[in-house]
Amino acid sequence: MRTFLRIAGWSTALVALALSPLTTAKAADDWTISGMVLSPNGIISDGAISISKQIITAVGPIASVPSSSSAIKVPGIILPGFIDLHDHLTWNALPRWIPARKFNNRYEWQDTAEYDRALVAPHNVVLADTACETEIYAEIKALAGGATSVLGGLLADDKHPDNAKCVAGLVRNLDTASNMPFTKPPSDPKDTICPTDLAIDRTLLDVVENDVFPLELTHGRMDFLLCELKAGTLRGMVVHLSEGAPTDSAAHREYTMLSKEILRQKDLKTGIESAIEREGLILIHGTALRDQDFKGMKESKVGLVWSPRSNDELYGSTVNLAAAHLAGIDMAIAPDWSPSGSAGMLQEMGYAARHYGVKSDDLIKMATSTPAKMARISDHVGSLAPNKFADFVVVNVAVDPTKPTALDPVVKATPADIALVVVGGQPIYGDLALLTQLLPTGTAVDQMTVCGATKAIYLGQSEAGVRGWSVADIKKALNAALAKGSSSLPDIECD
Repeated sequence: MRTFLRIAGWSTALVALALSPLTTAKAADDWTISGMVLSPNGIISDGAISISKQIITAVGPIASVPSSSSAIKVPGIILPGFIDLHDHLTWNALPRWIPARKFNNRYEWQDTAEYDRALVAPHNVVLADTACETEIYAEIKALAGGATSVLGGLLADDKHPDNAKCVAGLVRNLDTASNMPFTKPPSDPKDTICPTDLAIDRTLLDVVENDVFPLELTHGRMDFLLCELKAGTLRGMVVHLSEGAPTDSAAHREYTMLSKEILRQKDLKTGIESAIEREGLILIHGTALRDQDFKGMKESKVGLVWSPRSNDELYGSTVNLAAAHLAGIDMAIAPDWSPSGSAGMLQEMGYAARHYGVKSDDLIKMATSTPAKMARISDHVGSLAPNKFADFVVVNVAVDPTKPTALDPVVKATPADIALVVVGGQPIYGDLALLTQLLPTGTAVDQMTVCGATKAIYLGQSEAGVRGWSVADIKKALNAALAKGSSSLPDIECD
Protein backbone atom coordinates (compact mmCIF):
# COMPACT_ATOMS: atom_id res chain seq x y z
CA MET A 1 0.00 0.00 0.00
CA ARG A 2 1.25 3.46 -0.87
CA THR A 3 1.55 5.79 2.12
CA PHE A 4 1.98 9.53 2.15
CA LEU A 5 3.61 12.45 3.92
CA ARG A 6 0.65 14.47 5.12
CA ILE A 7 1.24 18.06 4.10
CA ALA A 8 -2.34 19.23 3.76
CA GLY A 9 -1.99 20.93 7.12
CA TRP A 10 1.39 22.48 6.60
CA SER A 11 -0.06 25.93 7.25
CA THR A 12 -0.30 24.87 10.89
CA ALA A 13 2.22 22.02 11.07
CA LEU A 14 5.06 23.94 9.44
CA VAL A 15 5.75 26.46 12.16
CA ALA A 16 8.93 28.49 11.85
CA LEU A 17 10.87 28.62 15.08
CA ALA A 18 11.37 32.32 14.43
CA LEU A 19 8.96 34.61 12.62
CA SER A 20 11.52 37.00 11.22
CA PRO A 21 13.04 36.41 7.75
CA LEU A 22 15.55 33.56 7.74
CA THR A 23 19.21 34.46 7.85
CA THR A 24 22.22 32.36 6.98
CA ALA A 25 23.35 30.27 9.94
CA LYS A 26 26.33 28.13 9.00
CA ALA A 27 27.32 25.13 11.06
CA ALA A 28 30.60 25.35 12.93
CA ASP A 29 33.61 25.32 10.60
CA ASP A 30 34.98 22.23 12.34
CA TRP A 31 32.79 19.55 13.83
CA THR A 32 32.59 15.80 14.24
CA ILE A 33 29.70 13.36 14.03
CA SER A 34 29.77 9.81 15.39
CA GLY A 35 27.77 6.63 14.99
CA MET A 36 27.65 3.70 12.60
CA VAL A 37 29.34 4.72 9.33
CA LEU A 38 29.24 3.16 5.87
CA SER A 39 32.80 3.77 4.71
CA PRO A 40 34.32 2.76 1.35
CA ASN A 41 35.74 -0.30 3.12
CA GLY A 42 32.53 -1.37 4.81
CA ILE A 43 30.48 -0.66 7.90
CA ILE A 44 32.25 0.85 10.91
CA SER A 45 30.09 0.04 13.93
CA ASP A 46 31.52 2.74 16.19
CA GLY A 47 32.78 5.32 13.76
CA ALA A 48 33.17 9.05 13.33
CA ILE A 49 33.49 11.65 10.59
CA SER A 50 35.33 14.95 11.03
CA ILE A 51 34.30 17.90 8.89
CA SER A 52 36.14 21.15 8.24
CA LYS A 53 34.06 23.74 6.42
CA GLN A 54 32.63 21.79 3.44
CA ILE A 55 35.11 18.93 3.44
CA ILE A 56 35.51 15.59 5.22
CA THR A 57 38.89 15.51 6.93
CA ALA A 58 38.78 12.10 8.62
CA VAL A 59 36.67 8.93 8.64
CA GLY A 60 37.26 5.84 10.72
CA PRO A 61 36.78 4.14 14.07
CA ILE A 62 35.93 6.78 16.62
CA ALA A 63 39.21 6.35 18.51
CA SER A 64 41.20 7.21 15.37
CA VAL A 65 39.32 10.38 14.41
CA PRO A 66 40.53 13.74 15.79
CA SER A 67 38.08 15.67 17.99
CA SER A 68 35.96 12.55 18.45
CA SER A 69 35.62 13.37 22.14
CA SER A 70 33.31 16.25 21.19
CA ALA A 71 31.48 14.33 18.47
CA ILE A 72 27.72 14.62 18.12
CA LYS A 73 26.22 11.15 18.33
CA VAL A 74 23.60 10.23 15.73
CA PRO A 75 21.28 7.21 15.55
CA GLY A 76 21.11 4.59 12.83
CA ILE A 77 23.75 4.66 10.11
CA ILE A 78 25.60 7.46 8.29
CA LEU A 79 25.63 6.95 4.51
CA PRO A 80 27.00 8.94 1.57
CA GLY A 81 24.35 11.34 0.29
CA PHE A 82 22.24 9.90 -2.50
CA ILE A 83 22.98 11.14 -6.04
CA ASP A 84 19.92 11.59 -8.26
CA LEU A 85 21.04 11.62 -11.91
CA HIS A 86 17.53 11.50 -13.35
CA ASP A 87 14.88 13.98 -12.34
CA HIS A 88 12.69 16.78 -13.63
CA LEU A 89 12.39 18.81 -10.46
CA THR A 90 9.85 21.46 -11.38
CA TRP A 91 7.36 18.73 -12.34
CA ASN A 92 7.55 17.32 -8.81
CA ALA A 93 4.99 19.79 -7.49
CA LEU A 94 2.37 18.00 -9.61
CA PRO A 95 0.10 15.12 -8.57
CA ARG A 96 0.72 11.51 -9.48
CA TRP A 97 -0.45 10.74 -12.98
CA ILE A 98 -1.92 7.28 -13.55
CA PRO A 99 -2.79 7.01 -17.25
CA ALA A 100 -5.58 4.71 -18.36
CA ARG A 101 -3.25 2.58 -20.48
CA LYS A 102 0.37 1.68 -21.09
CA PHE A 103 2.35 3.25 -23.92
CA ASN A 104 4.86 2.11 -26.52
CA ASN A 105 7.24 5.04 -26.06
CA ARG A 106 7.54 8.51 -24.56
CA TYR A 107 6.29 10.25 -27.68
CA GLU A 108 2.93 8.49 -27.38
CA TRP A 109 2.04 9.76 -23.92
CA GLN A 110 3.52 13.18 -24.57
CA ASP A 111 1.05 13.54 -27.44
CA THR A 112 -2.07 12.72 -25.40
CA ALA A 113 -4.69 15.24 -24.32
CA GLU A 114 -4.71 13.55 -20.92
CA TYR A 115 -1.04 14.39 -20.35
CA ASP A 116 -1.59 17.98 -21.49
CA ARG A 117 -4.52 18.39 -19.11
CA ALA A 118 -3.09 16.62 -16.06
CA LEU A 119 0.52 17.78 -16.22
CA VAL A 120 1.48 20.23 -18.97
CA ALA A 121 -1.19 22.84 -18.24
CA PRO A 122 -0.54 23.09 -14.47
CA HIS A 123 3.23 22.89 -15.02
CA ASN A 124 3.08 25.86 -17.38
CA VAL A 125 1.21 27.84 -14.72
CA VAL A 126 3.64 27.10 -11.88
CA LEU A 127 6.62 27.97 -14.07
CA ALA A 128 4.99 31.26 -15.02
CA ASP A 129 3.79 32.22 -11.52
CA THR A 130 5.97 30.38 -8.99
CA ALA A 131 9.09 29.00 -10.69
CA CYS A 132 11.36 29.64 -7.72
CA GLU A 133 8.90 28.24 -5.18
CA THR A 134 8.46 25.16 -7.35
CA GLU A 135 12.20 24.48 -7.48
CA ILE A 136 12.66 24.96 -3.74
CA TYR A 137 9.69 22.73 -2.93
CA ALA A 138 11.07 20.01 -5.23
CA GLU A 139 14.46 20.22 -3.54
CA ILE A 140 12.79 19.80 -0.14
CA LYS A 141 11.18 16.62 -1.50
CA ALA A 142 14.59 15.45 -2.71
CA LEU A 143 16.13 16.05 0.72
CA ALA A 144 13.27 14.17 2.37
CA GLY A 145 14.32 11.15 0.29
CA GLY A 146 17.99 11.47 1.23
CA ALA A 147 19.33 13.12 -1.95
CA THR A 148 22.24 15.52 -1.65
CA SER A 149 22.96 15.86 -5.40
CA VAL A 150 20.36 16.18 -8.16
CA LEU A 151 20.04 16.79 -11.89
CA GLY A 152 17.27 18.40 -13.91
CA GLY A 153 16.35 21.49 -11.92
CA LEU A 154 15.21 24.97 -12.89
CA LEU A 155 17.21 26.67 -15.64
CA ALA A 156 17.94 30.36 -16.01
CA ASP A 157 17.67 32.18 -19.33
CA ASP A 158 17.76 35.73 -20.67
CA LYS A 159 14.14 36.31 -19.64
CA HIS A 160 14.52 34.66 -16.23
CA PRO A 161 18.09 35.28 -14.99
CA ASP A 162 16.99 35.13 -11.34
CA ASN A 163 16.18 31.44 -11.73
CA ALA A 164 19.87 30.82 -11.12
CA LYS A 165 19.41 31.97 -7.52
CA CYS A 166 16.66 29.42 -6.90
CA VAL A 167 18.89 26.35 -7.32
CA ALA A 168 21.44 27.38 -4.69
CA GLY A 169 21.57 26.61 -0.99
CA LEU A 170 19.77 23.28 -0.61
CA VAL A 171 20.75 20.22 -2.69
CA ARG A 172 23.77 20.17 -4.97
CA ASN A 173 22.54 20.82 -8.54
CA LEU A 174 25.09 19.05 -10.72
CA ASP A 175 24.00 20.69 -13.96
CA THR A 176 23.66 24.27 -12.70
CA ALA A 177 25.12 24.83 -9.21
CA SER A 178 27.39 21.95 -8.21
CA ASN A 179 29.94 24.01 -6.26
CA MET A 180 32.56 21.70 -7.72
CA PRO A 181 35.71 22.90 -9.52
CA PHE A 182 34.51 23.99 -12.96
CA THR A 183 35.78 26.39 -15.61
CA LYS A 184 33.37 27.60 -18.26
CA PRO A 185 34.69 27.37 -21.84
CA PRO A 186 36.23 30.59 -23.22
CA SER A 187 33.83 32.83 -25.09
CA ASP A 188 36.37 33.33 -27.88
CA PRO A 189 36.61 30.18 -30.04
CA LYS A 190 40.28 30.94 -30.66
CA ASP A 191 40.98 30.25 -26.99
CA THR A 192 39.24 26.90 -26.72
CA ILE A 193 40.28 23.38 -27.66
CA CYS A 194 36.66 22.67 -28.60
CA PRO A 195 35.69 25.37 -31.13
CA THR A 196 32.25 25.67 -32.70
CA ASP A 197 30.80 27.81 -35.46
CA LEU A 198 27.98 29.09 -33.23
CA ALA A 199 28.55 30.65 -29.82
CA ILE A 200 25.30 29.11 -28.55
CA ASP A 201 26.77 25.64 -29.13
CA ARG A 202 29.79 26.51 -26.98
CA THR A 203 28.11 26.80 -23.58
CA LEU A 204 28.37 24.71 -20.43
CA LEU A 205 26.52 25.45 -17.20
CA ASP A 206 28.32 23.08 -14.85
CA VAL A 207 30.05 19.73 -14.48
CA VAL A 208 27.19 17.58 -15.83
CA GLU A 209 25.19 18.21 -19.02
CA ASN A 210 21.56 17.05 -19.06
CA ASP A 211 19.86 16.48 -22.44
CA VAL A 212 16.30 15.17 -22.56
CA PHE A 213 16.20 14.98 -26.37
CA PRO A 214 19.80 14.31 -27.49
CA LEU A 215 18.85 13.46 -31.06
CA GLU A 216 17.68 17.05 -31.49
CA LEU A 217 21.14 18.46 -30.77
CA THR A 218 22.91 20.07 -33.70
CA HIS A 219 26.07 18.40 -34.94
CA GLY A 220 28.03 21.41 -33.71
CA ARG A 221 26.57 21.14 -30.22
CA MET A 222 27.07 17.38 -30.00
CA ASP A 223 30.67 17.62 -31.22
CA PHE A 224 31.38 20.36 -28.68
CA LEU A 225 29.92 18.37 -25.77
CA LEU A 226 31.83 15.23 -26.70
CA CYS A 227 35.03 17.27 -27.04
CA GLU A 228 34.56 18.83 -23.60
CA LEU A 229 33.69 15.41 -22.19
CA LYS A 230 36.94 14.00 -23.53
CA ALA A 231 38.87 17.02 -22.25
CA GLY A 232 37.36 16.56 -18.79
CA THR A 233 35.90 20.04 -18.41
CA LEU A 234 32.53 18.34 -18.69
CA ARG A 235 32.53 15.48 -16.19
CA GLY A 236 29.30 13.82 -17.24
CA MET A 237 26.82 13.97 -20.11
CA VAL A 238 23.38 12.51 -19.37
CA VAL A 239 21.03 11.75 -22.27
CA HIS A 240 17.48 10.35 -22.29
CA LEU A 241 17.35 7.55 -24.83
CA SER A 242 15.36 4.50 -25.93
CA GLU A 243 12.51 5.09 -23.51
CA GLY A 244 9.58 2.80 -24.19
CA ALA A 245 8.37 -0.77 -24.23
CA PRO A 246 11.10 -3.39 -24.82
CA THR A 247 9.46 -4.36 -28.12
CA ASP A 248 9.11 -0.81 -29.45
CA SER A 249 11.28 -0.45 -32.54
CA ALA A 250 11.08 3.36 -32.60
CA ALA A 251 12.48 3.62 -29.06
CA HIS A 252 15.20 1.11 -29.89
CA ARG A 253 16.12 2.97 -33.06
CA GLU A 254 17.16 5.99 -30.97
CA TYR A 255 20.07 3.98 -29.59
CA THR A 256 20.99 2.65 -33.02
CA MET A 257 21.13 6.19 -34.40
CA LEU A 258 23.18 7.57 -31.51
CA SER A 259 25.51 4.59 -31.51
CA LYS A 260 26.33 4.97 -35.20
CA GLU A 261 27.01 8.68 -34.72
CA ILE A 262 29.13 8.73 -31.58
CA LEU A 263 29.85 5.22 -30.21
CA ARG A 264 31.14 3.29 -33.23
CA GLN A 265 33.86 3.92 -35.81
CA LYS A 266 34.97 2.05 -38.92
CA ASP A 267 38.50 1.77 -40.21
CA LEU A 268 38.35 3.00 -43.81
CA LYS A 269 41.16 0.68 -44.92
CA THR A 270 40.13 -2.56 -43.23
CA GLY A 271 36.41 -1.94 -42.83
CA ILE A 272 36.64 -3.19 -39.26
CA GLU A 273 34.27 -1.50 -36.84
CA SER A 274 35.26 -0.72 -33.26
CA ALA A 275 33.97 1.09 -30.21
CA ILE A 276 34.72 4.70 -29.34
CA GLU A 277 35.25 5.18 -25.62
CA ARG A 278 32.88 7.81 -24.21
CA GLU A 279 33.63 7.70 -20.50
CA GLY A 280 31.26 10.07 -18.72
CA LEU A 281 28.39 9.50 -21.16
CA ILE A 282 25.29 8.22 -19.36
CA LEU A 283 22.05 6.93 -20.84
CA ILE A 284 18.74 7.35 -19.01
CA HIS A 285 15.96 4.76 -19.37
CA GLY A 286 17.26 2.37 -22.06
CA THR A 287 14.14 0.25 -21.64
CA ALA A 288 14.11 -0.71 -25.33
CA LEU A 289 17.77 -1.75 -25.41
CA ARG A 290 18.75 -5.26 -26.45
CA ASP A 291 21.55 -7.59 -25.42
CA GLN A 292 23.95 -6.39 -28.11
CA ASP A 293 23.29 -2.75 -27.17
CA PHE A 294 24.42 -3.33 -23.59
CA LYS A 295 27.60 -4.97 -24.88
CA GLY A 296 28.22 -1.92 -27.04
CA MET A 297 27.68 0.39 -24.08
CA LYS A 298 30.20 -1.59 -22.06
CA GLU A 299 32.77 -1.35 -24.86
CA SER A 300 32.27 2.43 -25.00
CA LYS A 301 32.27 2.78 -21.18
CA VAL A 302 28.74 4.23 -21.20
CA GLY A 303 26.65 4.03 -18.03
CA LEU A 304 22.90 3.66 -17.49
CA VAL A 305 20.42 5.21 -15.04
CA TRP A 306 17.53 2.92 -14.09
CA SER A 307 14.13 4.36 -13.10
CA PRO A 308 11.96 1.27 -12.56
CA ARG A 309 8.79 2.77 -11.10
CA SER A 310 8.23 5.29 -13.86
CA ASN A 311 9.03 2.65 -16.50
CA ASP A 312 6.49 0.25 -14.99
CA GLU A 313 3.80 2.92 -14.71
CA LEU A 314 4.15 4.15 -18.29
CA TYR A 315 5.27 1.07 -20.25
CA GLY A 316 4.46 -1.92 -18.06
CA SER A 317 8.09 -3.05 -17.94
CA THR A 318 11.61 -1.79 -17.47
CA VAL A 319 15.24 -2.38 -18.43
CA ASN A 320 16.43 -5.92 -19.14
CA LEU A 321 18.39 -6.14 -15.90
CA ALA A 322 19.82 -9.58 -16.62
CA ALA A 323 21.28 -8.47 -19.96
CA ALA A 324 22.62 -5.23 -18.47
CA HIS A 325 24.32 -7.06 -15.61
CA LEU A 326 25.67 -9.75 -17.92
CA ALA A 327 27.27 -7.05 -20.06
CA GLY A 328 28.80 -5.53 -16.94
CA ILE A 329 27.69 -1.94 -17.48
CA ASP A 330 27.64 0.55 -14.61
CA MET A 331 24.07 1.23 -13.52
CA ALA A 332 22.67 3.86 -11.15
CA ILE A 333 19.14 4.28 -9.83
CA ALA A 334 17.03 7.46 -9.80
CA PRO A 335 13.32 8.33 -9.53
CA ASP A 336 12.66 10.21 -12.83
CA TRP A 337 9.87 12.45 -11.51
CA SER A 338 7.02 12.31 -9.02
CA PRO A 339 4.09 12.08 -11.49
CA SER A 340 4.98 8.54 -12.57
CA GLY A 341 8.15 7.73 -10.62
CA SER A 342 9.02 7.88 -6.94
CA ALA A 343 8.96 10.98 -4.76
CA GLY A 344 12.62 10.55 -3.89
CA MET A 345 15.73 8.39 -3.99
CA LEU A 346 14.98 6.34 -0.86
CA GLN A 347 11.50 5.54 -2.14
CA GLU A 348 12.87 4.44 -5.54
CA MET A 349 15.43 2.18 -3.88
CA GLY A 350 12.64 0.61 -1.84
CA TYR A 351 10.58 0.06 -4.98
CA ALA A 352 13.49 -1.69 -6.71
CA ALA A 353 14.05 -3.92 -3.69
CA ARG A 354 10.38 -4.90 -3.39
CA HIS A 355 9.57 -5.39 -7.06
CA TYR A 356 12.87 -6.54 -8.55
CA GLY A 357 14.69 -8.14 -5.63
CA VAL A 358 17.83 -6.04 -6.03
CA LYS A 359 20.13 -6.51 -3.06
CA SER A 360 20.36 -3.67 -0.57
CA ASP A 361 24.13 -3.22 -0.79
CA ASP A 362 23.86 -3.03 -4.58
CA LEU A 363 21.06 -0.46 -4.38
CA ILE A 364 23.05 1.76 -2.05
CA LYS A 365 26.00 1.65 -4.43
CA MET A 366 23.60 2.48 -7.28
CA ALA A 367 22.54 5.58 -5.33
CA THR A 368 26.00 6.72 -4.21
CA SER A 369 29.36 5.52 -5.53
CA THR A 370 28.15 4.27 -8.92
CA PRO A 371 26.48 7.49 -10.11
CA ALA A 372 29.52 9.40 -8.85
CA LYS A 373 31.78 7.11 -10.88
CA MET A 374 29.57 7.31 -13.98
CA ALA A 375 29.49 11.13 -13.90
CA ARG A 376 33.21 11.22 -13.02
CA ILE A 377 32.62 13.24 -9.85
CA SER A 378 33.76 10.53 -7.44
CA ASP A 379 36.72 12.67 -6.42
CA HIS A 380 34.17 14.97 -4.75
CA VAL A 381 31.08 12.93 -3.76
CA GLY A 382 29.72 9.38 -3.66
CA SER A 383 31.56 8.00 -0.64
CA LEU A 384 32.57 9.06 2.84
CA ALA A 385 36.30 9.65 2.58
CA PRO A 386 38.80 12.41 3.40
CA ASN A 387 39.01 15.37 0.99
CA LYS A 388 35.50 14.80 -0.36
CA PHE A 389 32.52 17.05 0.22
CA ALA A 390 30.69 16.38 3.47
CA ASP A 391 27.50 15.22 1.75
CA PHE A 392 25.81 12.57 3.84
CA VAL A 393 22.50 11.23 5.08
CA VAL A 394 21.68 9.61 8.42
CA VAL A 395 19.03 6.89 8.28
CA ASN A 396 17.64 5.96 11.68
CA VAL A 397 17.26 2.20 11.34
CA ALA A 398 18.73 -0.74 13.24
CA VAL A 399 21.63 -2.19 11.25
CA ASP A 400 23.39 -5.41 12.25
CA PRO A 401 26.79 -5.31 10.52
CA THR A 402 27.35 -9.02 11.20
CA LYS A 403 24.56 -10.01 8.82
CA PRO A 404 25.18 -10.47 5.07
CA THR A 405 22.01 -8.43 4.50
CA ALA A 406 23.04 -5.72 6.96
CA LEU A 407 21.80 -2.85 4.80
CA ASP A 408 18.30 -4.25 4.19
CA PRO A 409 16.77 -1.94 6.83
CA VAL A 410 18.04 1.08 4.86
CA VAL A 411 16.18 0.22 1.65
CA LYS A 412 13.11 -0.74 3.68
CA ALA A 413 13.13 2.67 5.39
CA THR A 414 10.79 5.57 4.63
CA PRO A 415 11.38 9.32 4.79
CA ALA A 416 10.28 9.14 8.43
CA ASP A 417 13.63 7.46 9.09
CA ILE A 418 15.77 10.19 7.51
CA ALA A 419 17.32 11.68 10.64
CA LEU A 420 19.74 14.13 9.01
CA VAL A 421 20.87 15.38 5.61
CA VAL A 422 24.09 17.40 5.31
CA VAL A 423 25.22 19.04 2.05
CA GLY A 424 28.72 20.47 1.84
CA GLY A 425 29.11 20.37 5.60
CA GLN A 426 25.86 22.32 6.13
CA PRO A 427 23.08 20.57 8.08
CA ILE A 428 19.95 21.19 5.99
CA TYR A 429 17.23 18.73 6.92
CA GLY A 430 16.34 16.09 9.49
CA ASP A 431 14.90 15.39 12.89
CA LEU A 432 14.04 18.63 14.63
CA ALA A 433 16.12 17.98 17.75
CA LEU A 434 19.20 16.84 15.83
CA LEU A 435 19.11 19.63 13.26
CA THR A 436 18.73 22.37 15.86
CA GLN A 437 21.59 20.82 17.85
CA LEU A 438 23.87 21.20 14.84
CA LEU A 439 22.81 24.75 13.92
CA PRO A 440 23.67 27.87 15.93
CA THR A 441 21.32 28.54 18.83
CA GLY A 442 18.20 30.41 17.77
CA THR A 443 18.45 29.51 14.08
CA ALA A 444 15.05 29.60 12.38
CA VAL A 445 13.91 26.33 10.83
CA ASP A 446 10.61 25.12 9.47
CA GLN A 447 9.01 22.24 11.32
CA MET A 448 6.96 19.60 9.52
CA THR A 449 5.49 16.16 9.99
CA VAL A 450 6.87 13.61 7.53
CA CYS A 451 5.27 10.18 7.50
CA GLY A 452 4.28 10.68 11.14
CA ALA A 453 7.70 11.94 12.27
CA THR A 454 8.66 15.50 13.22
CA LYS A 455 11.23 16.92 10.80
CA ALA A 456 12.79 20.30 10.19
CA ILE A 457 14.32 22.10 7.23
CA TYR A 458 16.80 24.96 7.30
CA LEU A 459 16.13 27.36 4.42
CA GLY A 460 18.40 30.19 5.53
CA GLN A 461 21.10 29.87 2.87
CA SER A 462 18.64 29.24 0.03
CA GLU A 463 16.69 31.80 -1.99
CA ALA A 464 13.77 31.12 0.35
CA GLY A 465 15.85 32.57 3.16
CA VAL A 466 16.78 35.61 1.10
CA ARG A 467 13.10 36.29 0.35
CA GLY A 468 11.88 35.44 3.84
CA TRP A 469 9.75 32.49 2.72
CA SER A 470 8.72 29.67 5.02
CA VAL A 471 7.67 26.30 3.64
CA ALA A 472 4.09 27.29 4.43
CA ASP A 473 4.54 30.37 2.22
CA ILE A 474 5.89 28.21 -0.60
CA LYS A 475 3.05 25.74 -0.30
CA LYS A 476 0.44 28.48 -0.31
CA ALA A 477 1.90 30.06 -3.44
CA LEU A 478 2.08 26.73 -5.23
CA ASN A 479 -1.48 25.78 -4.39
CA ALA A 480 -2.71 29.14 -5.68
CA ALA A 481 -0.82 28.66 -8.95
CA LEU A 482 -1.84 25.03 -9.37
CA ALA A 483 -5.49 25.90 -8.85
CA LYS A 484 -5.30 27.98 -12.04
CA GLY A 485 -4.34 24.80 -13.87
CA SER A 486 -7.10 22.77 -12.20
CA SER A 487 -4.59 20.96 -10.01
CA SER A 488 -3.30 20.99 -6.44
CA LEU A 489 -0.14 20.28 -4.49
CA PRO A 490 0.02 16.54 -3.73
CA ASP A 491 1.11 14.70 -0.65
CA ILE A 492 4.65 13.33 -0.80
CA GLU A 493 4.61 9.56 -1.10
CA CYS A 494 6.53 7.74 1.58
CA ASP A 495 7.21 4.45 -0.21
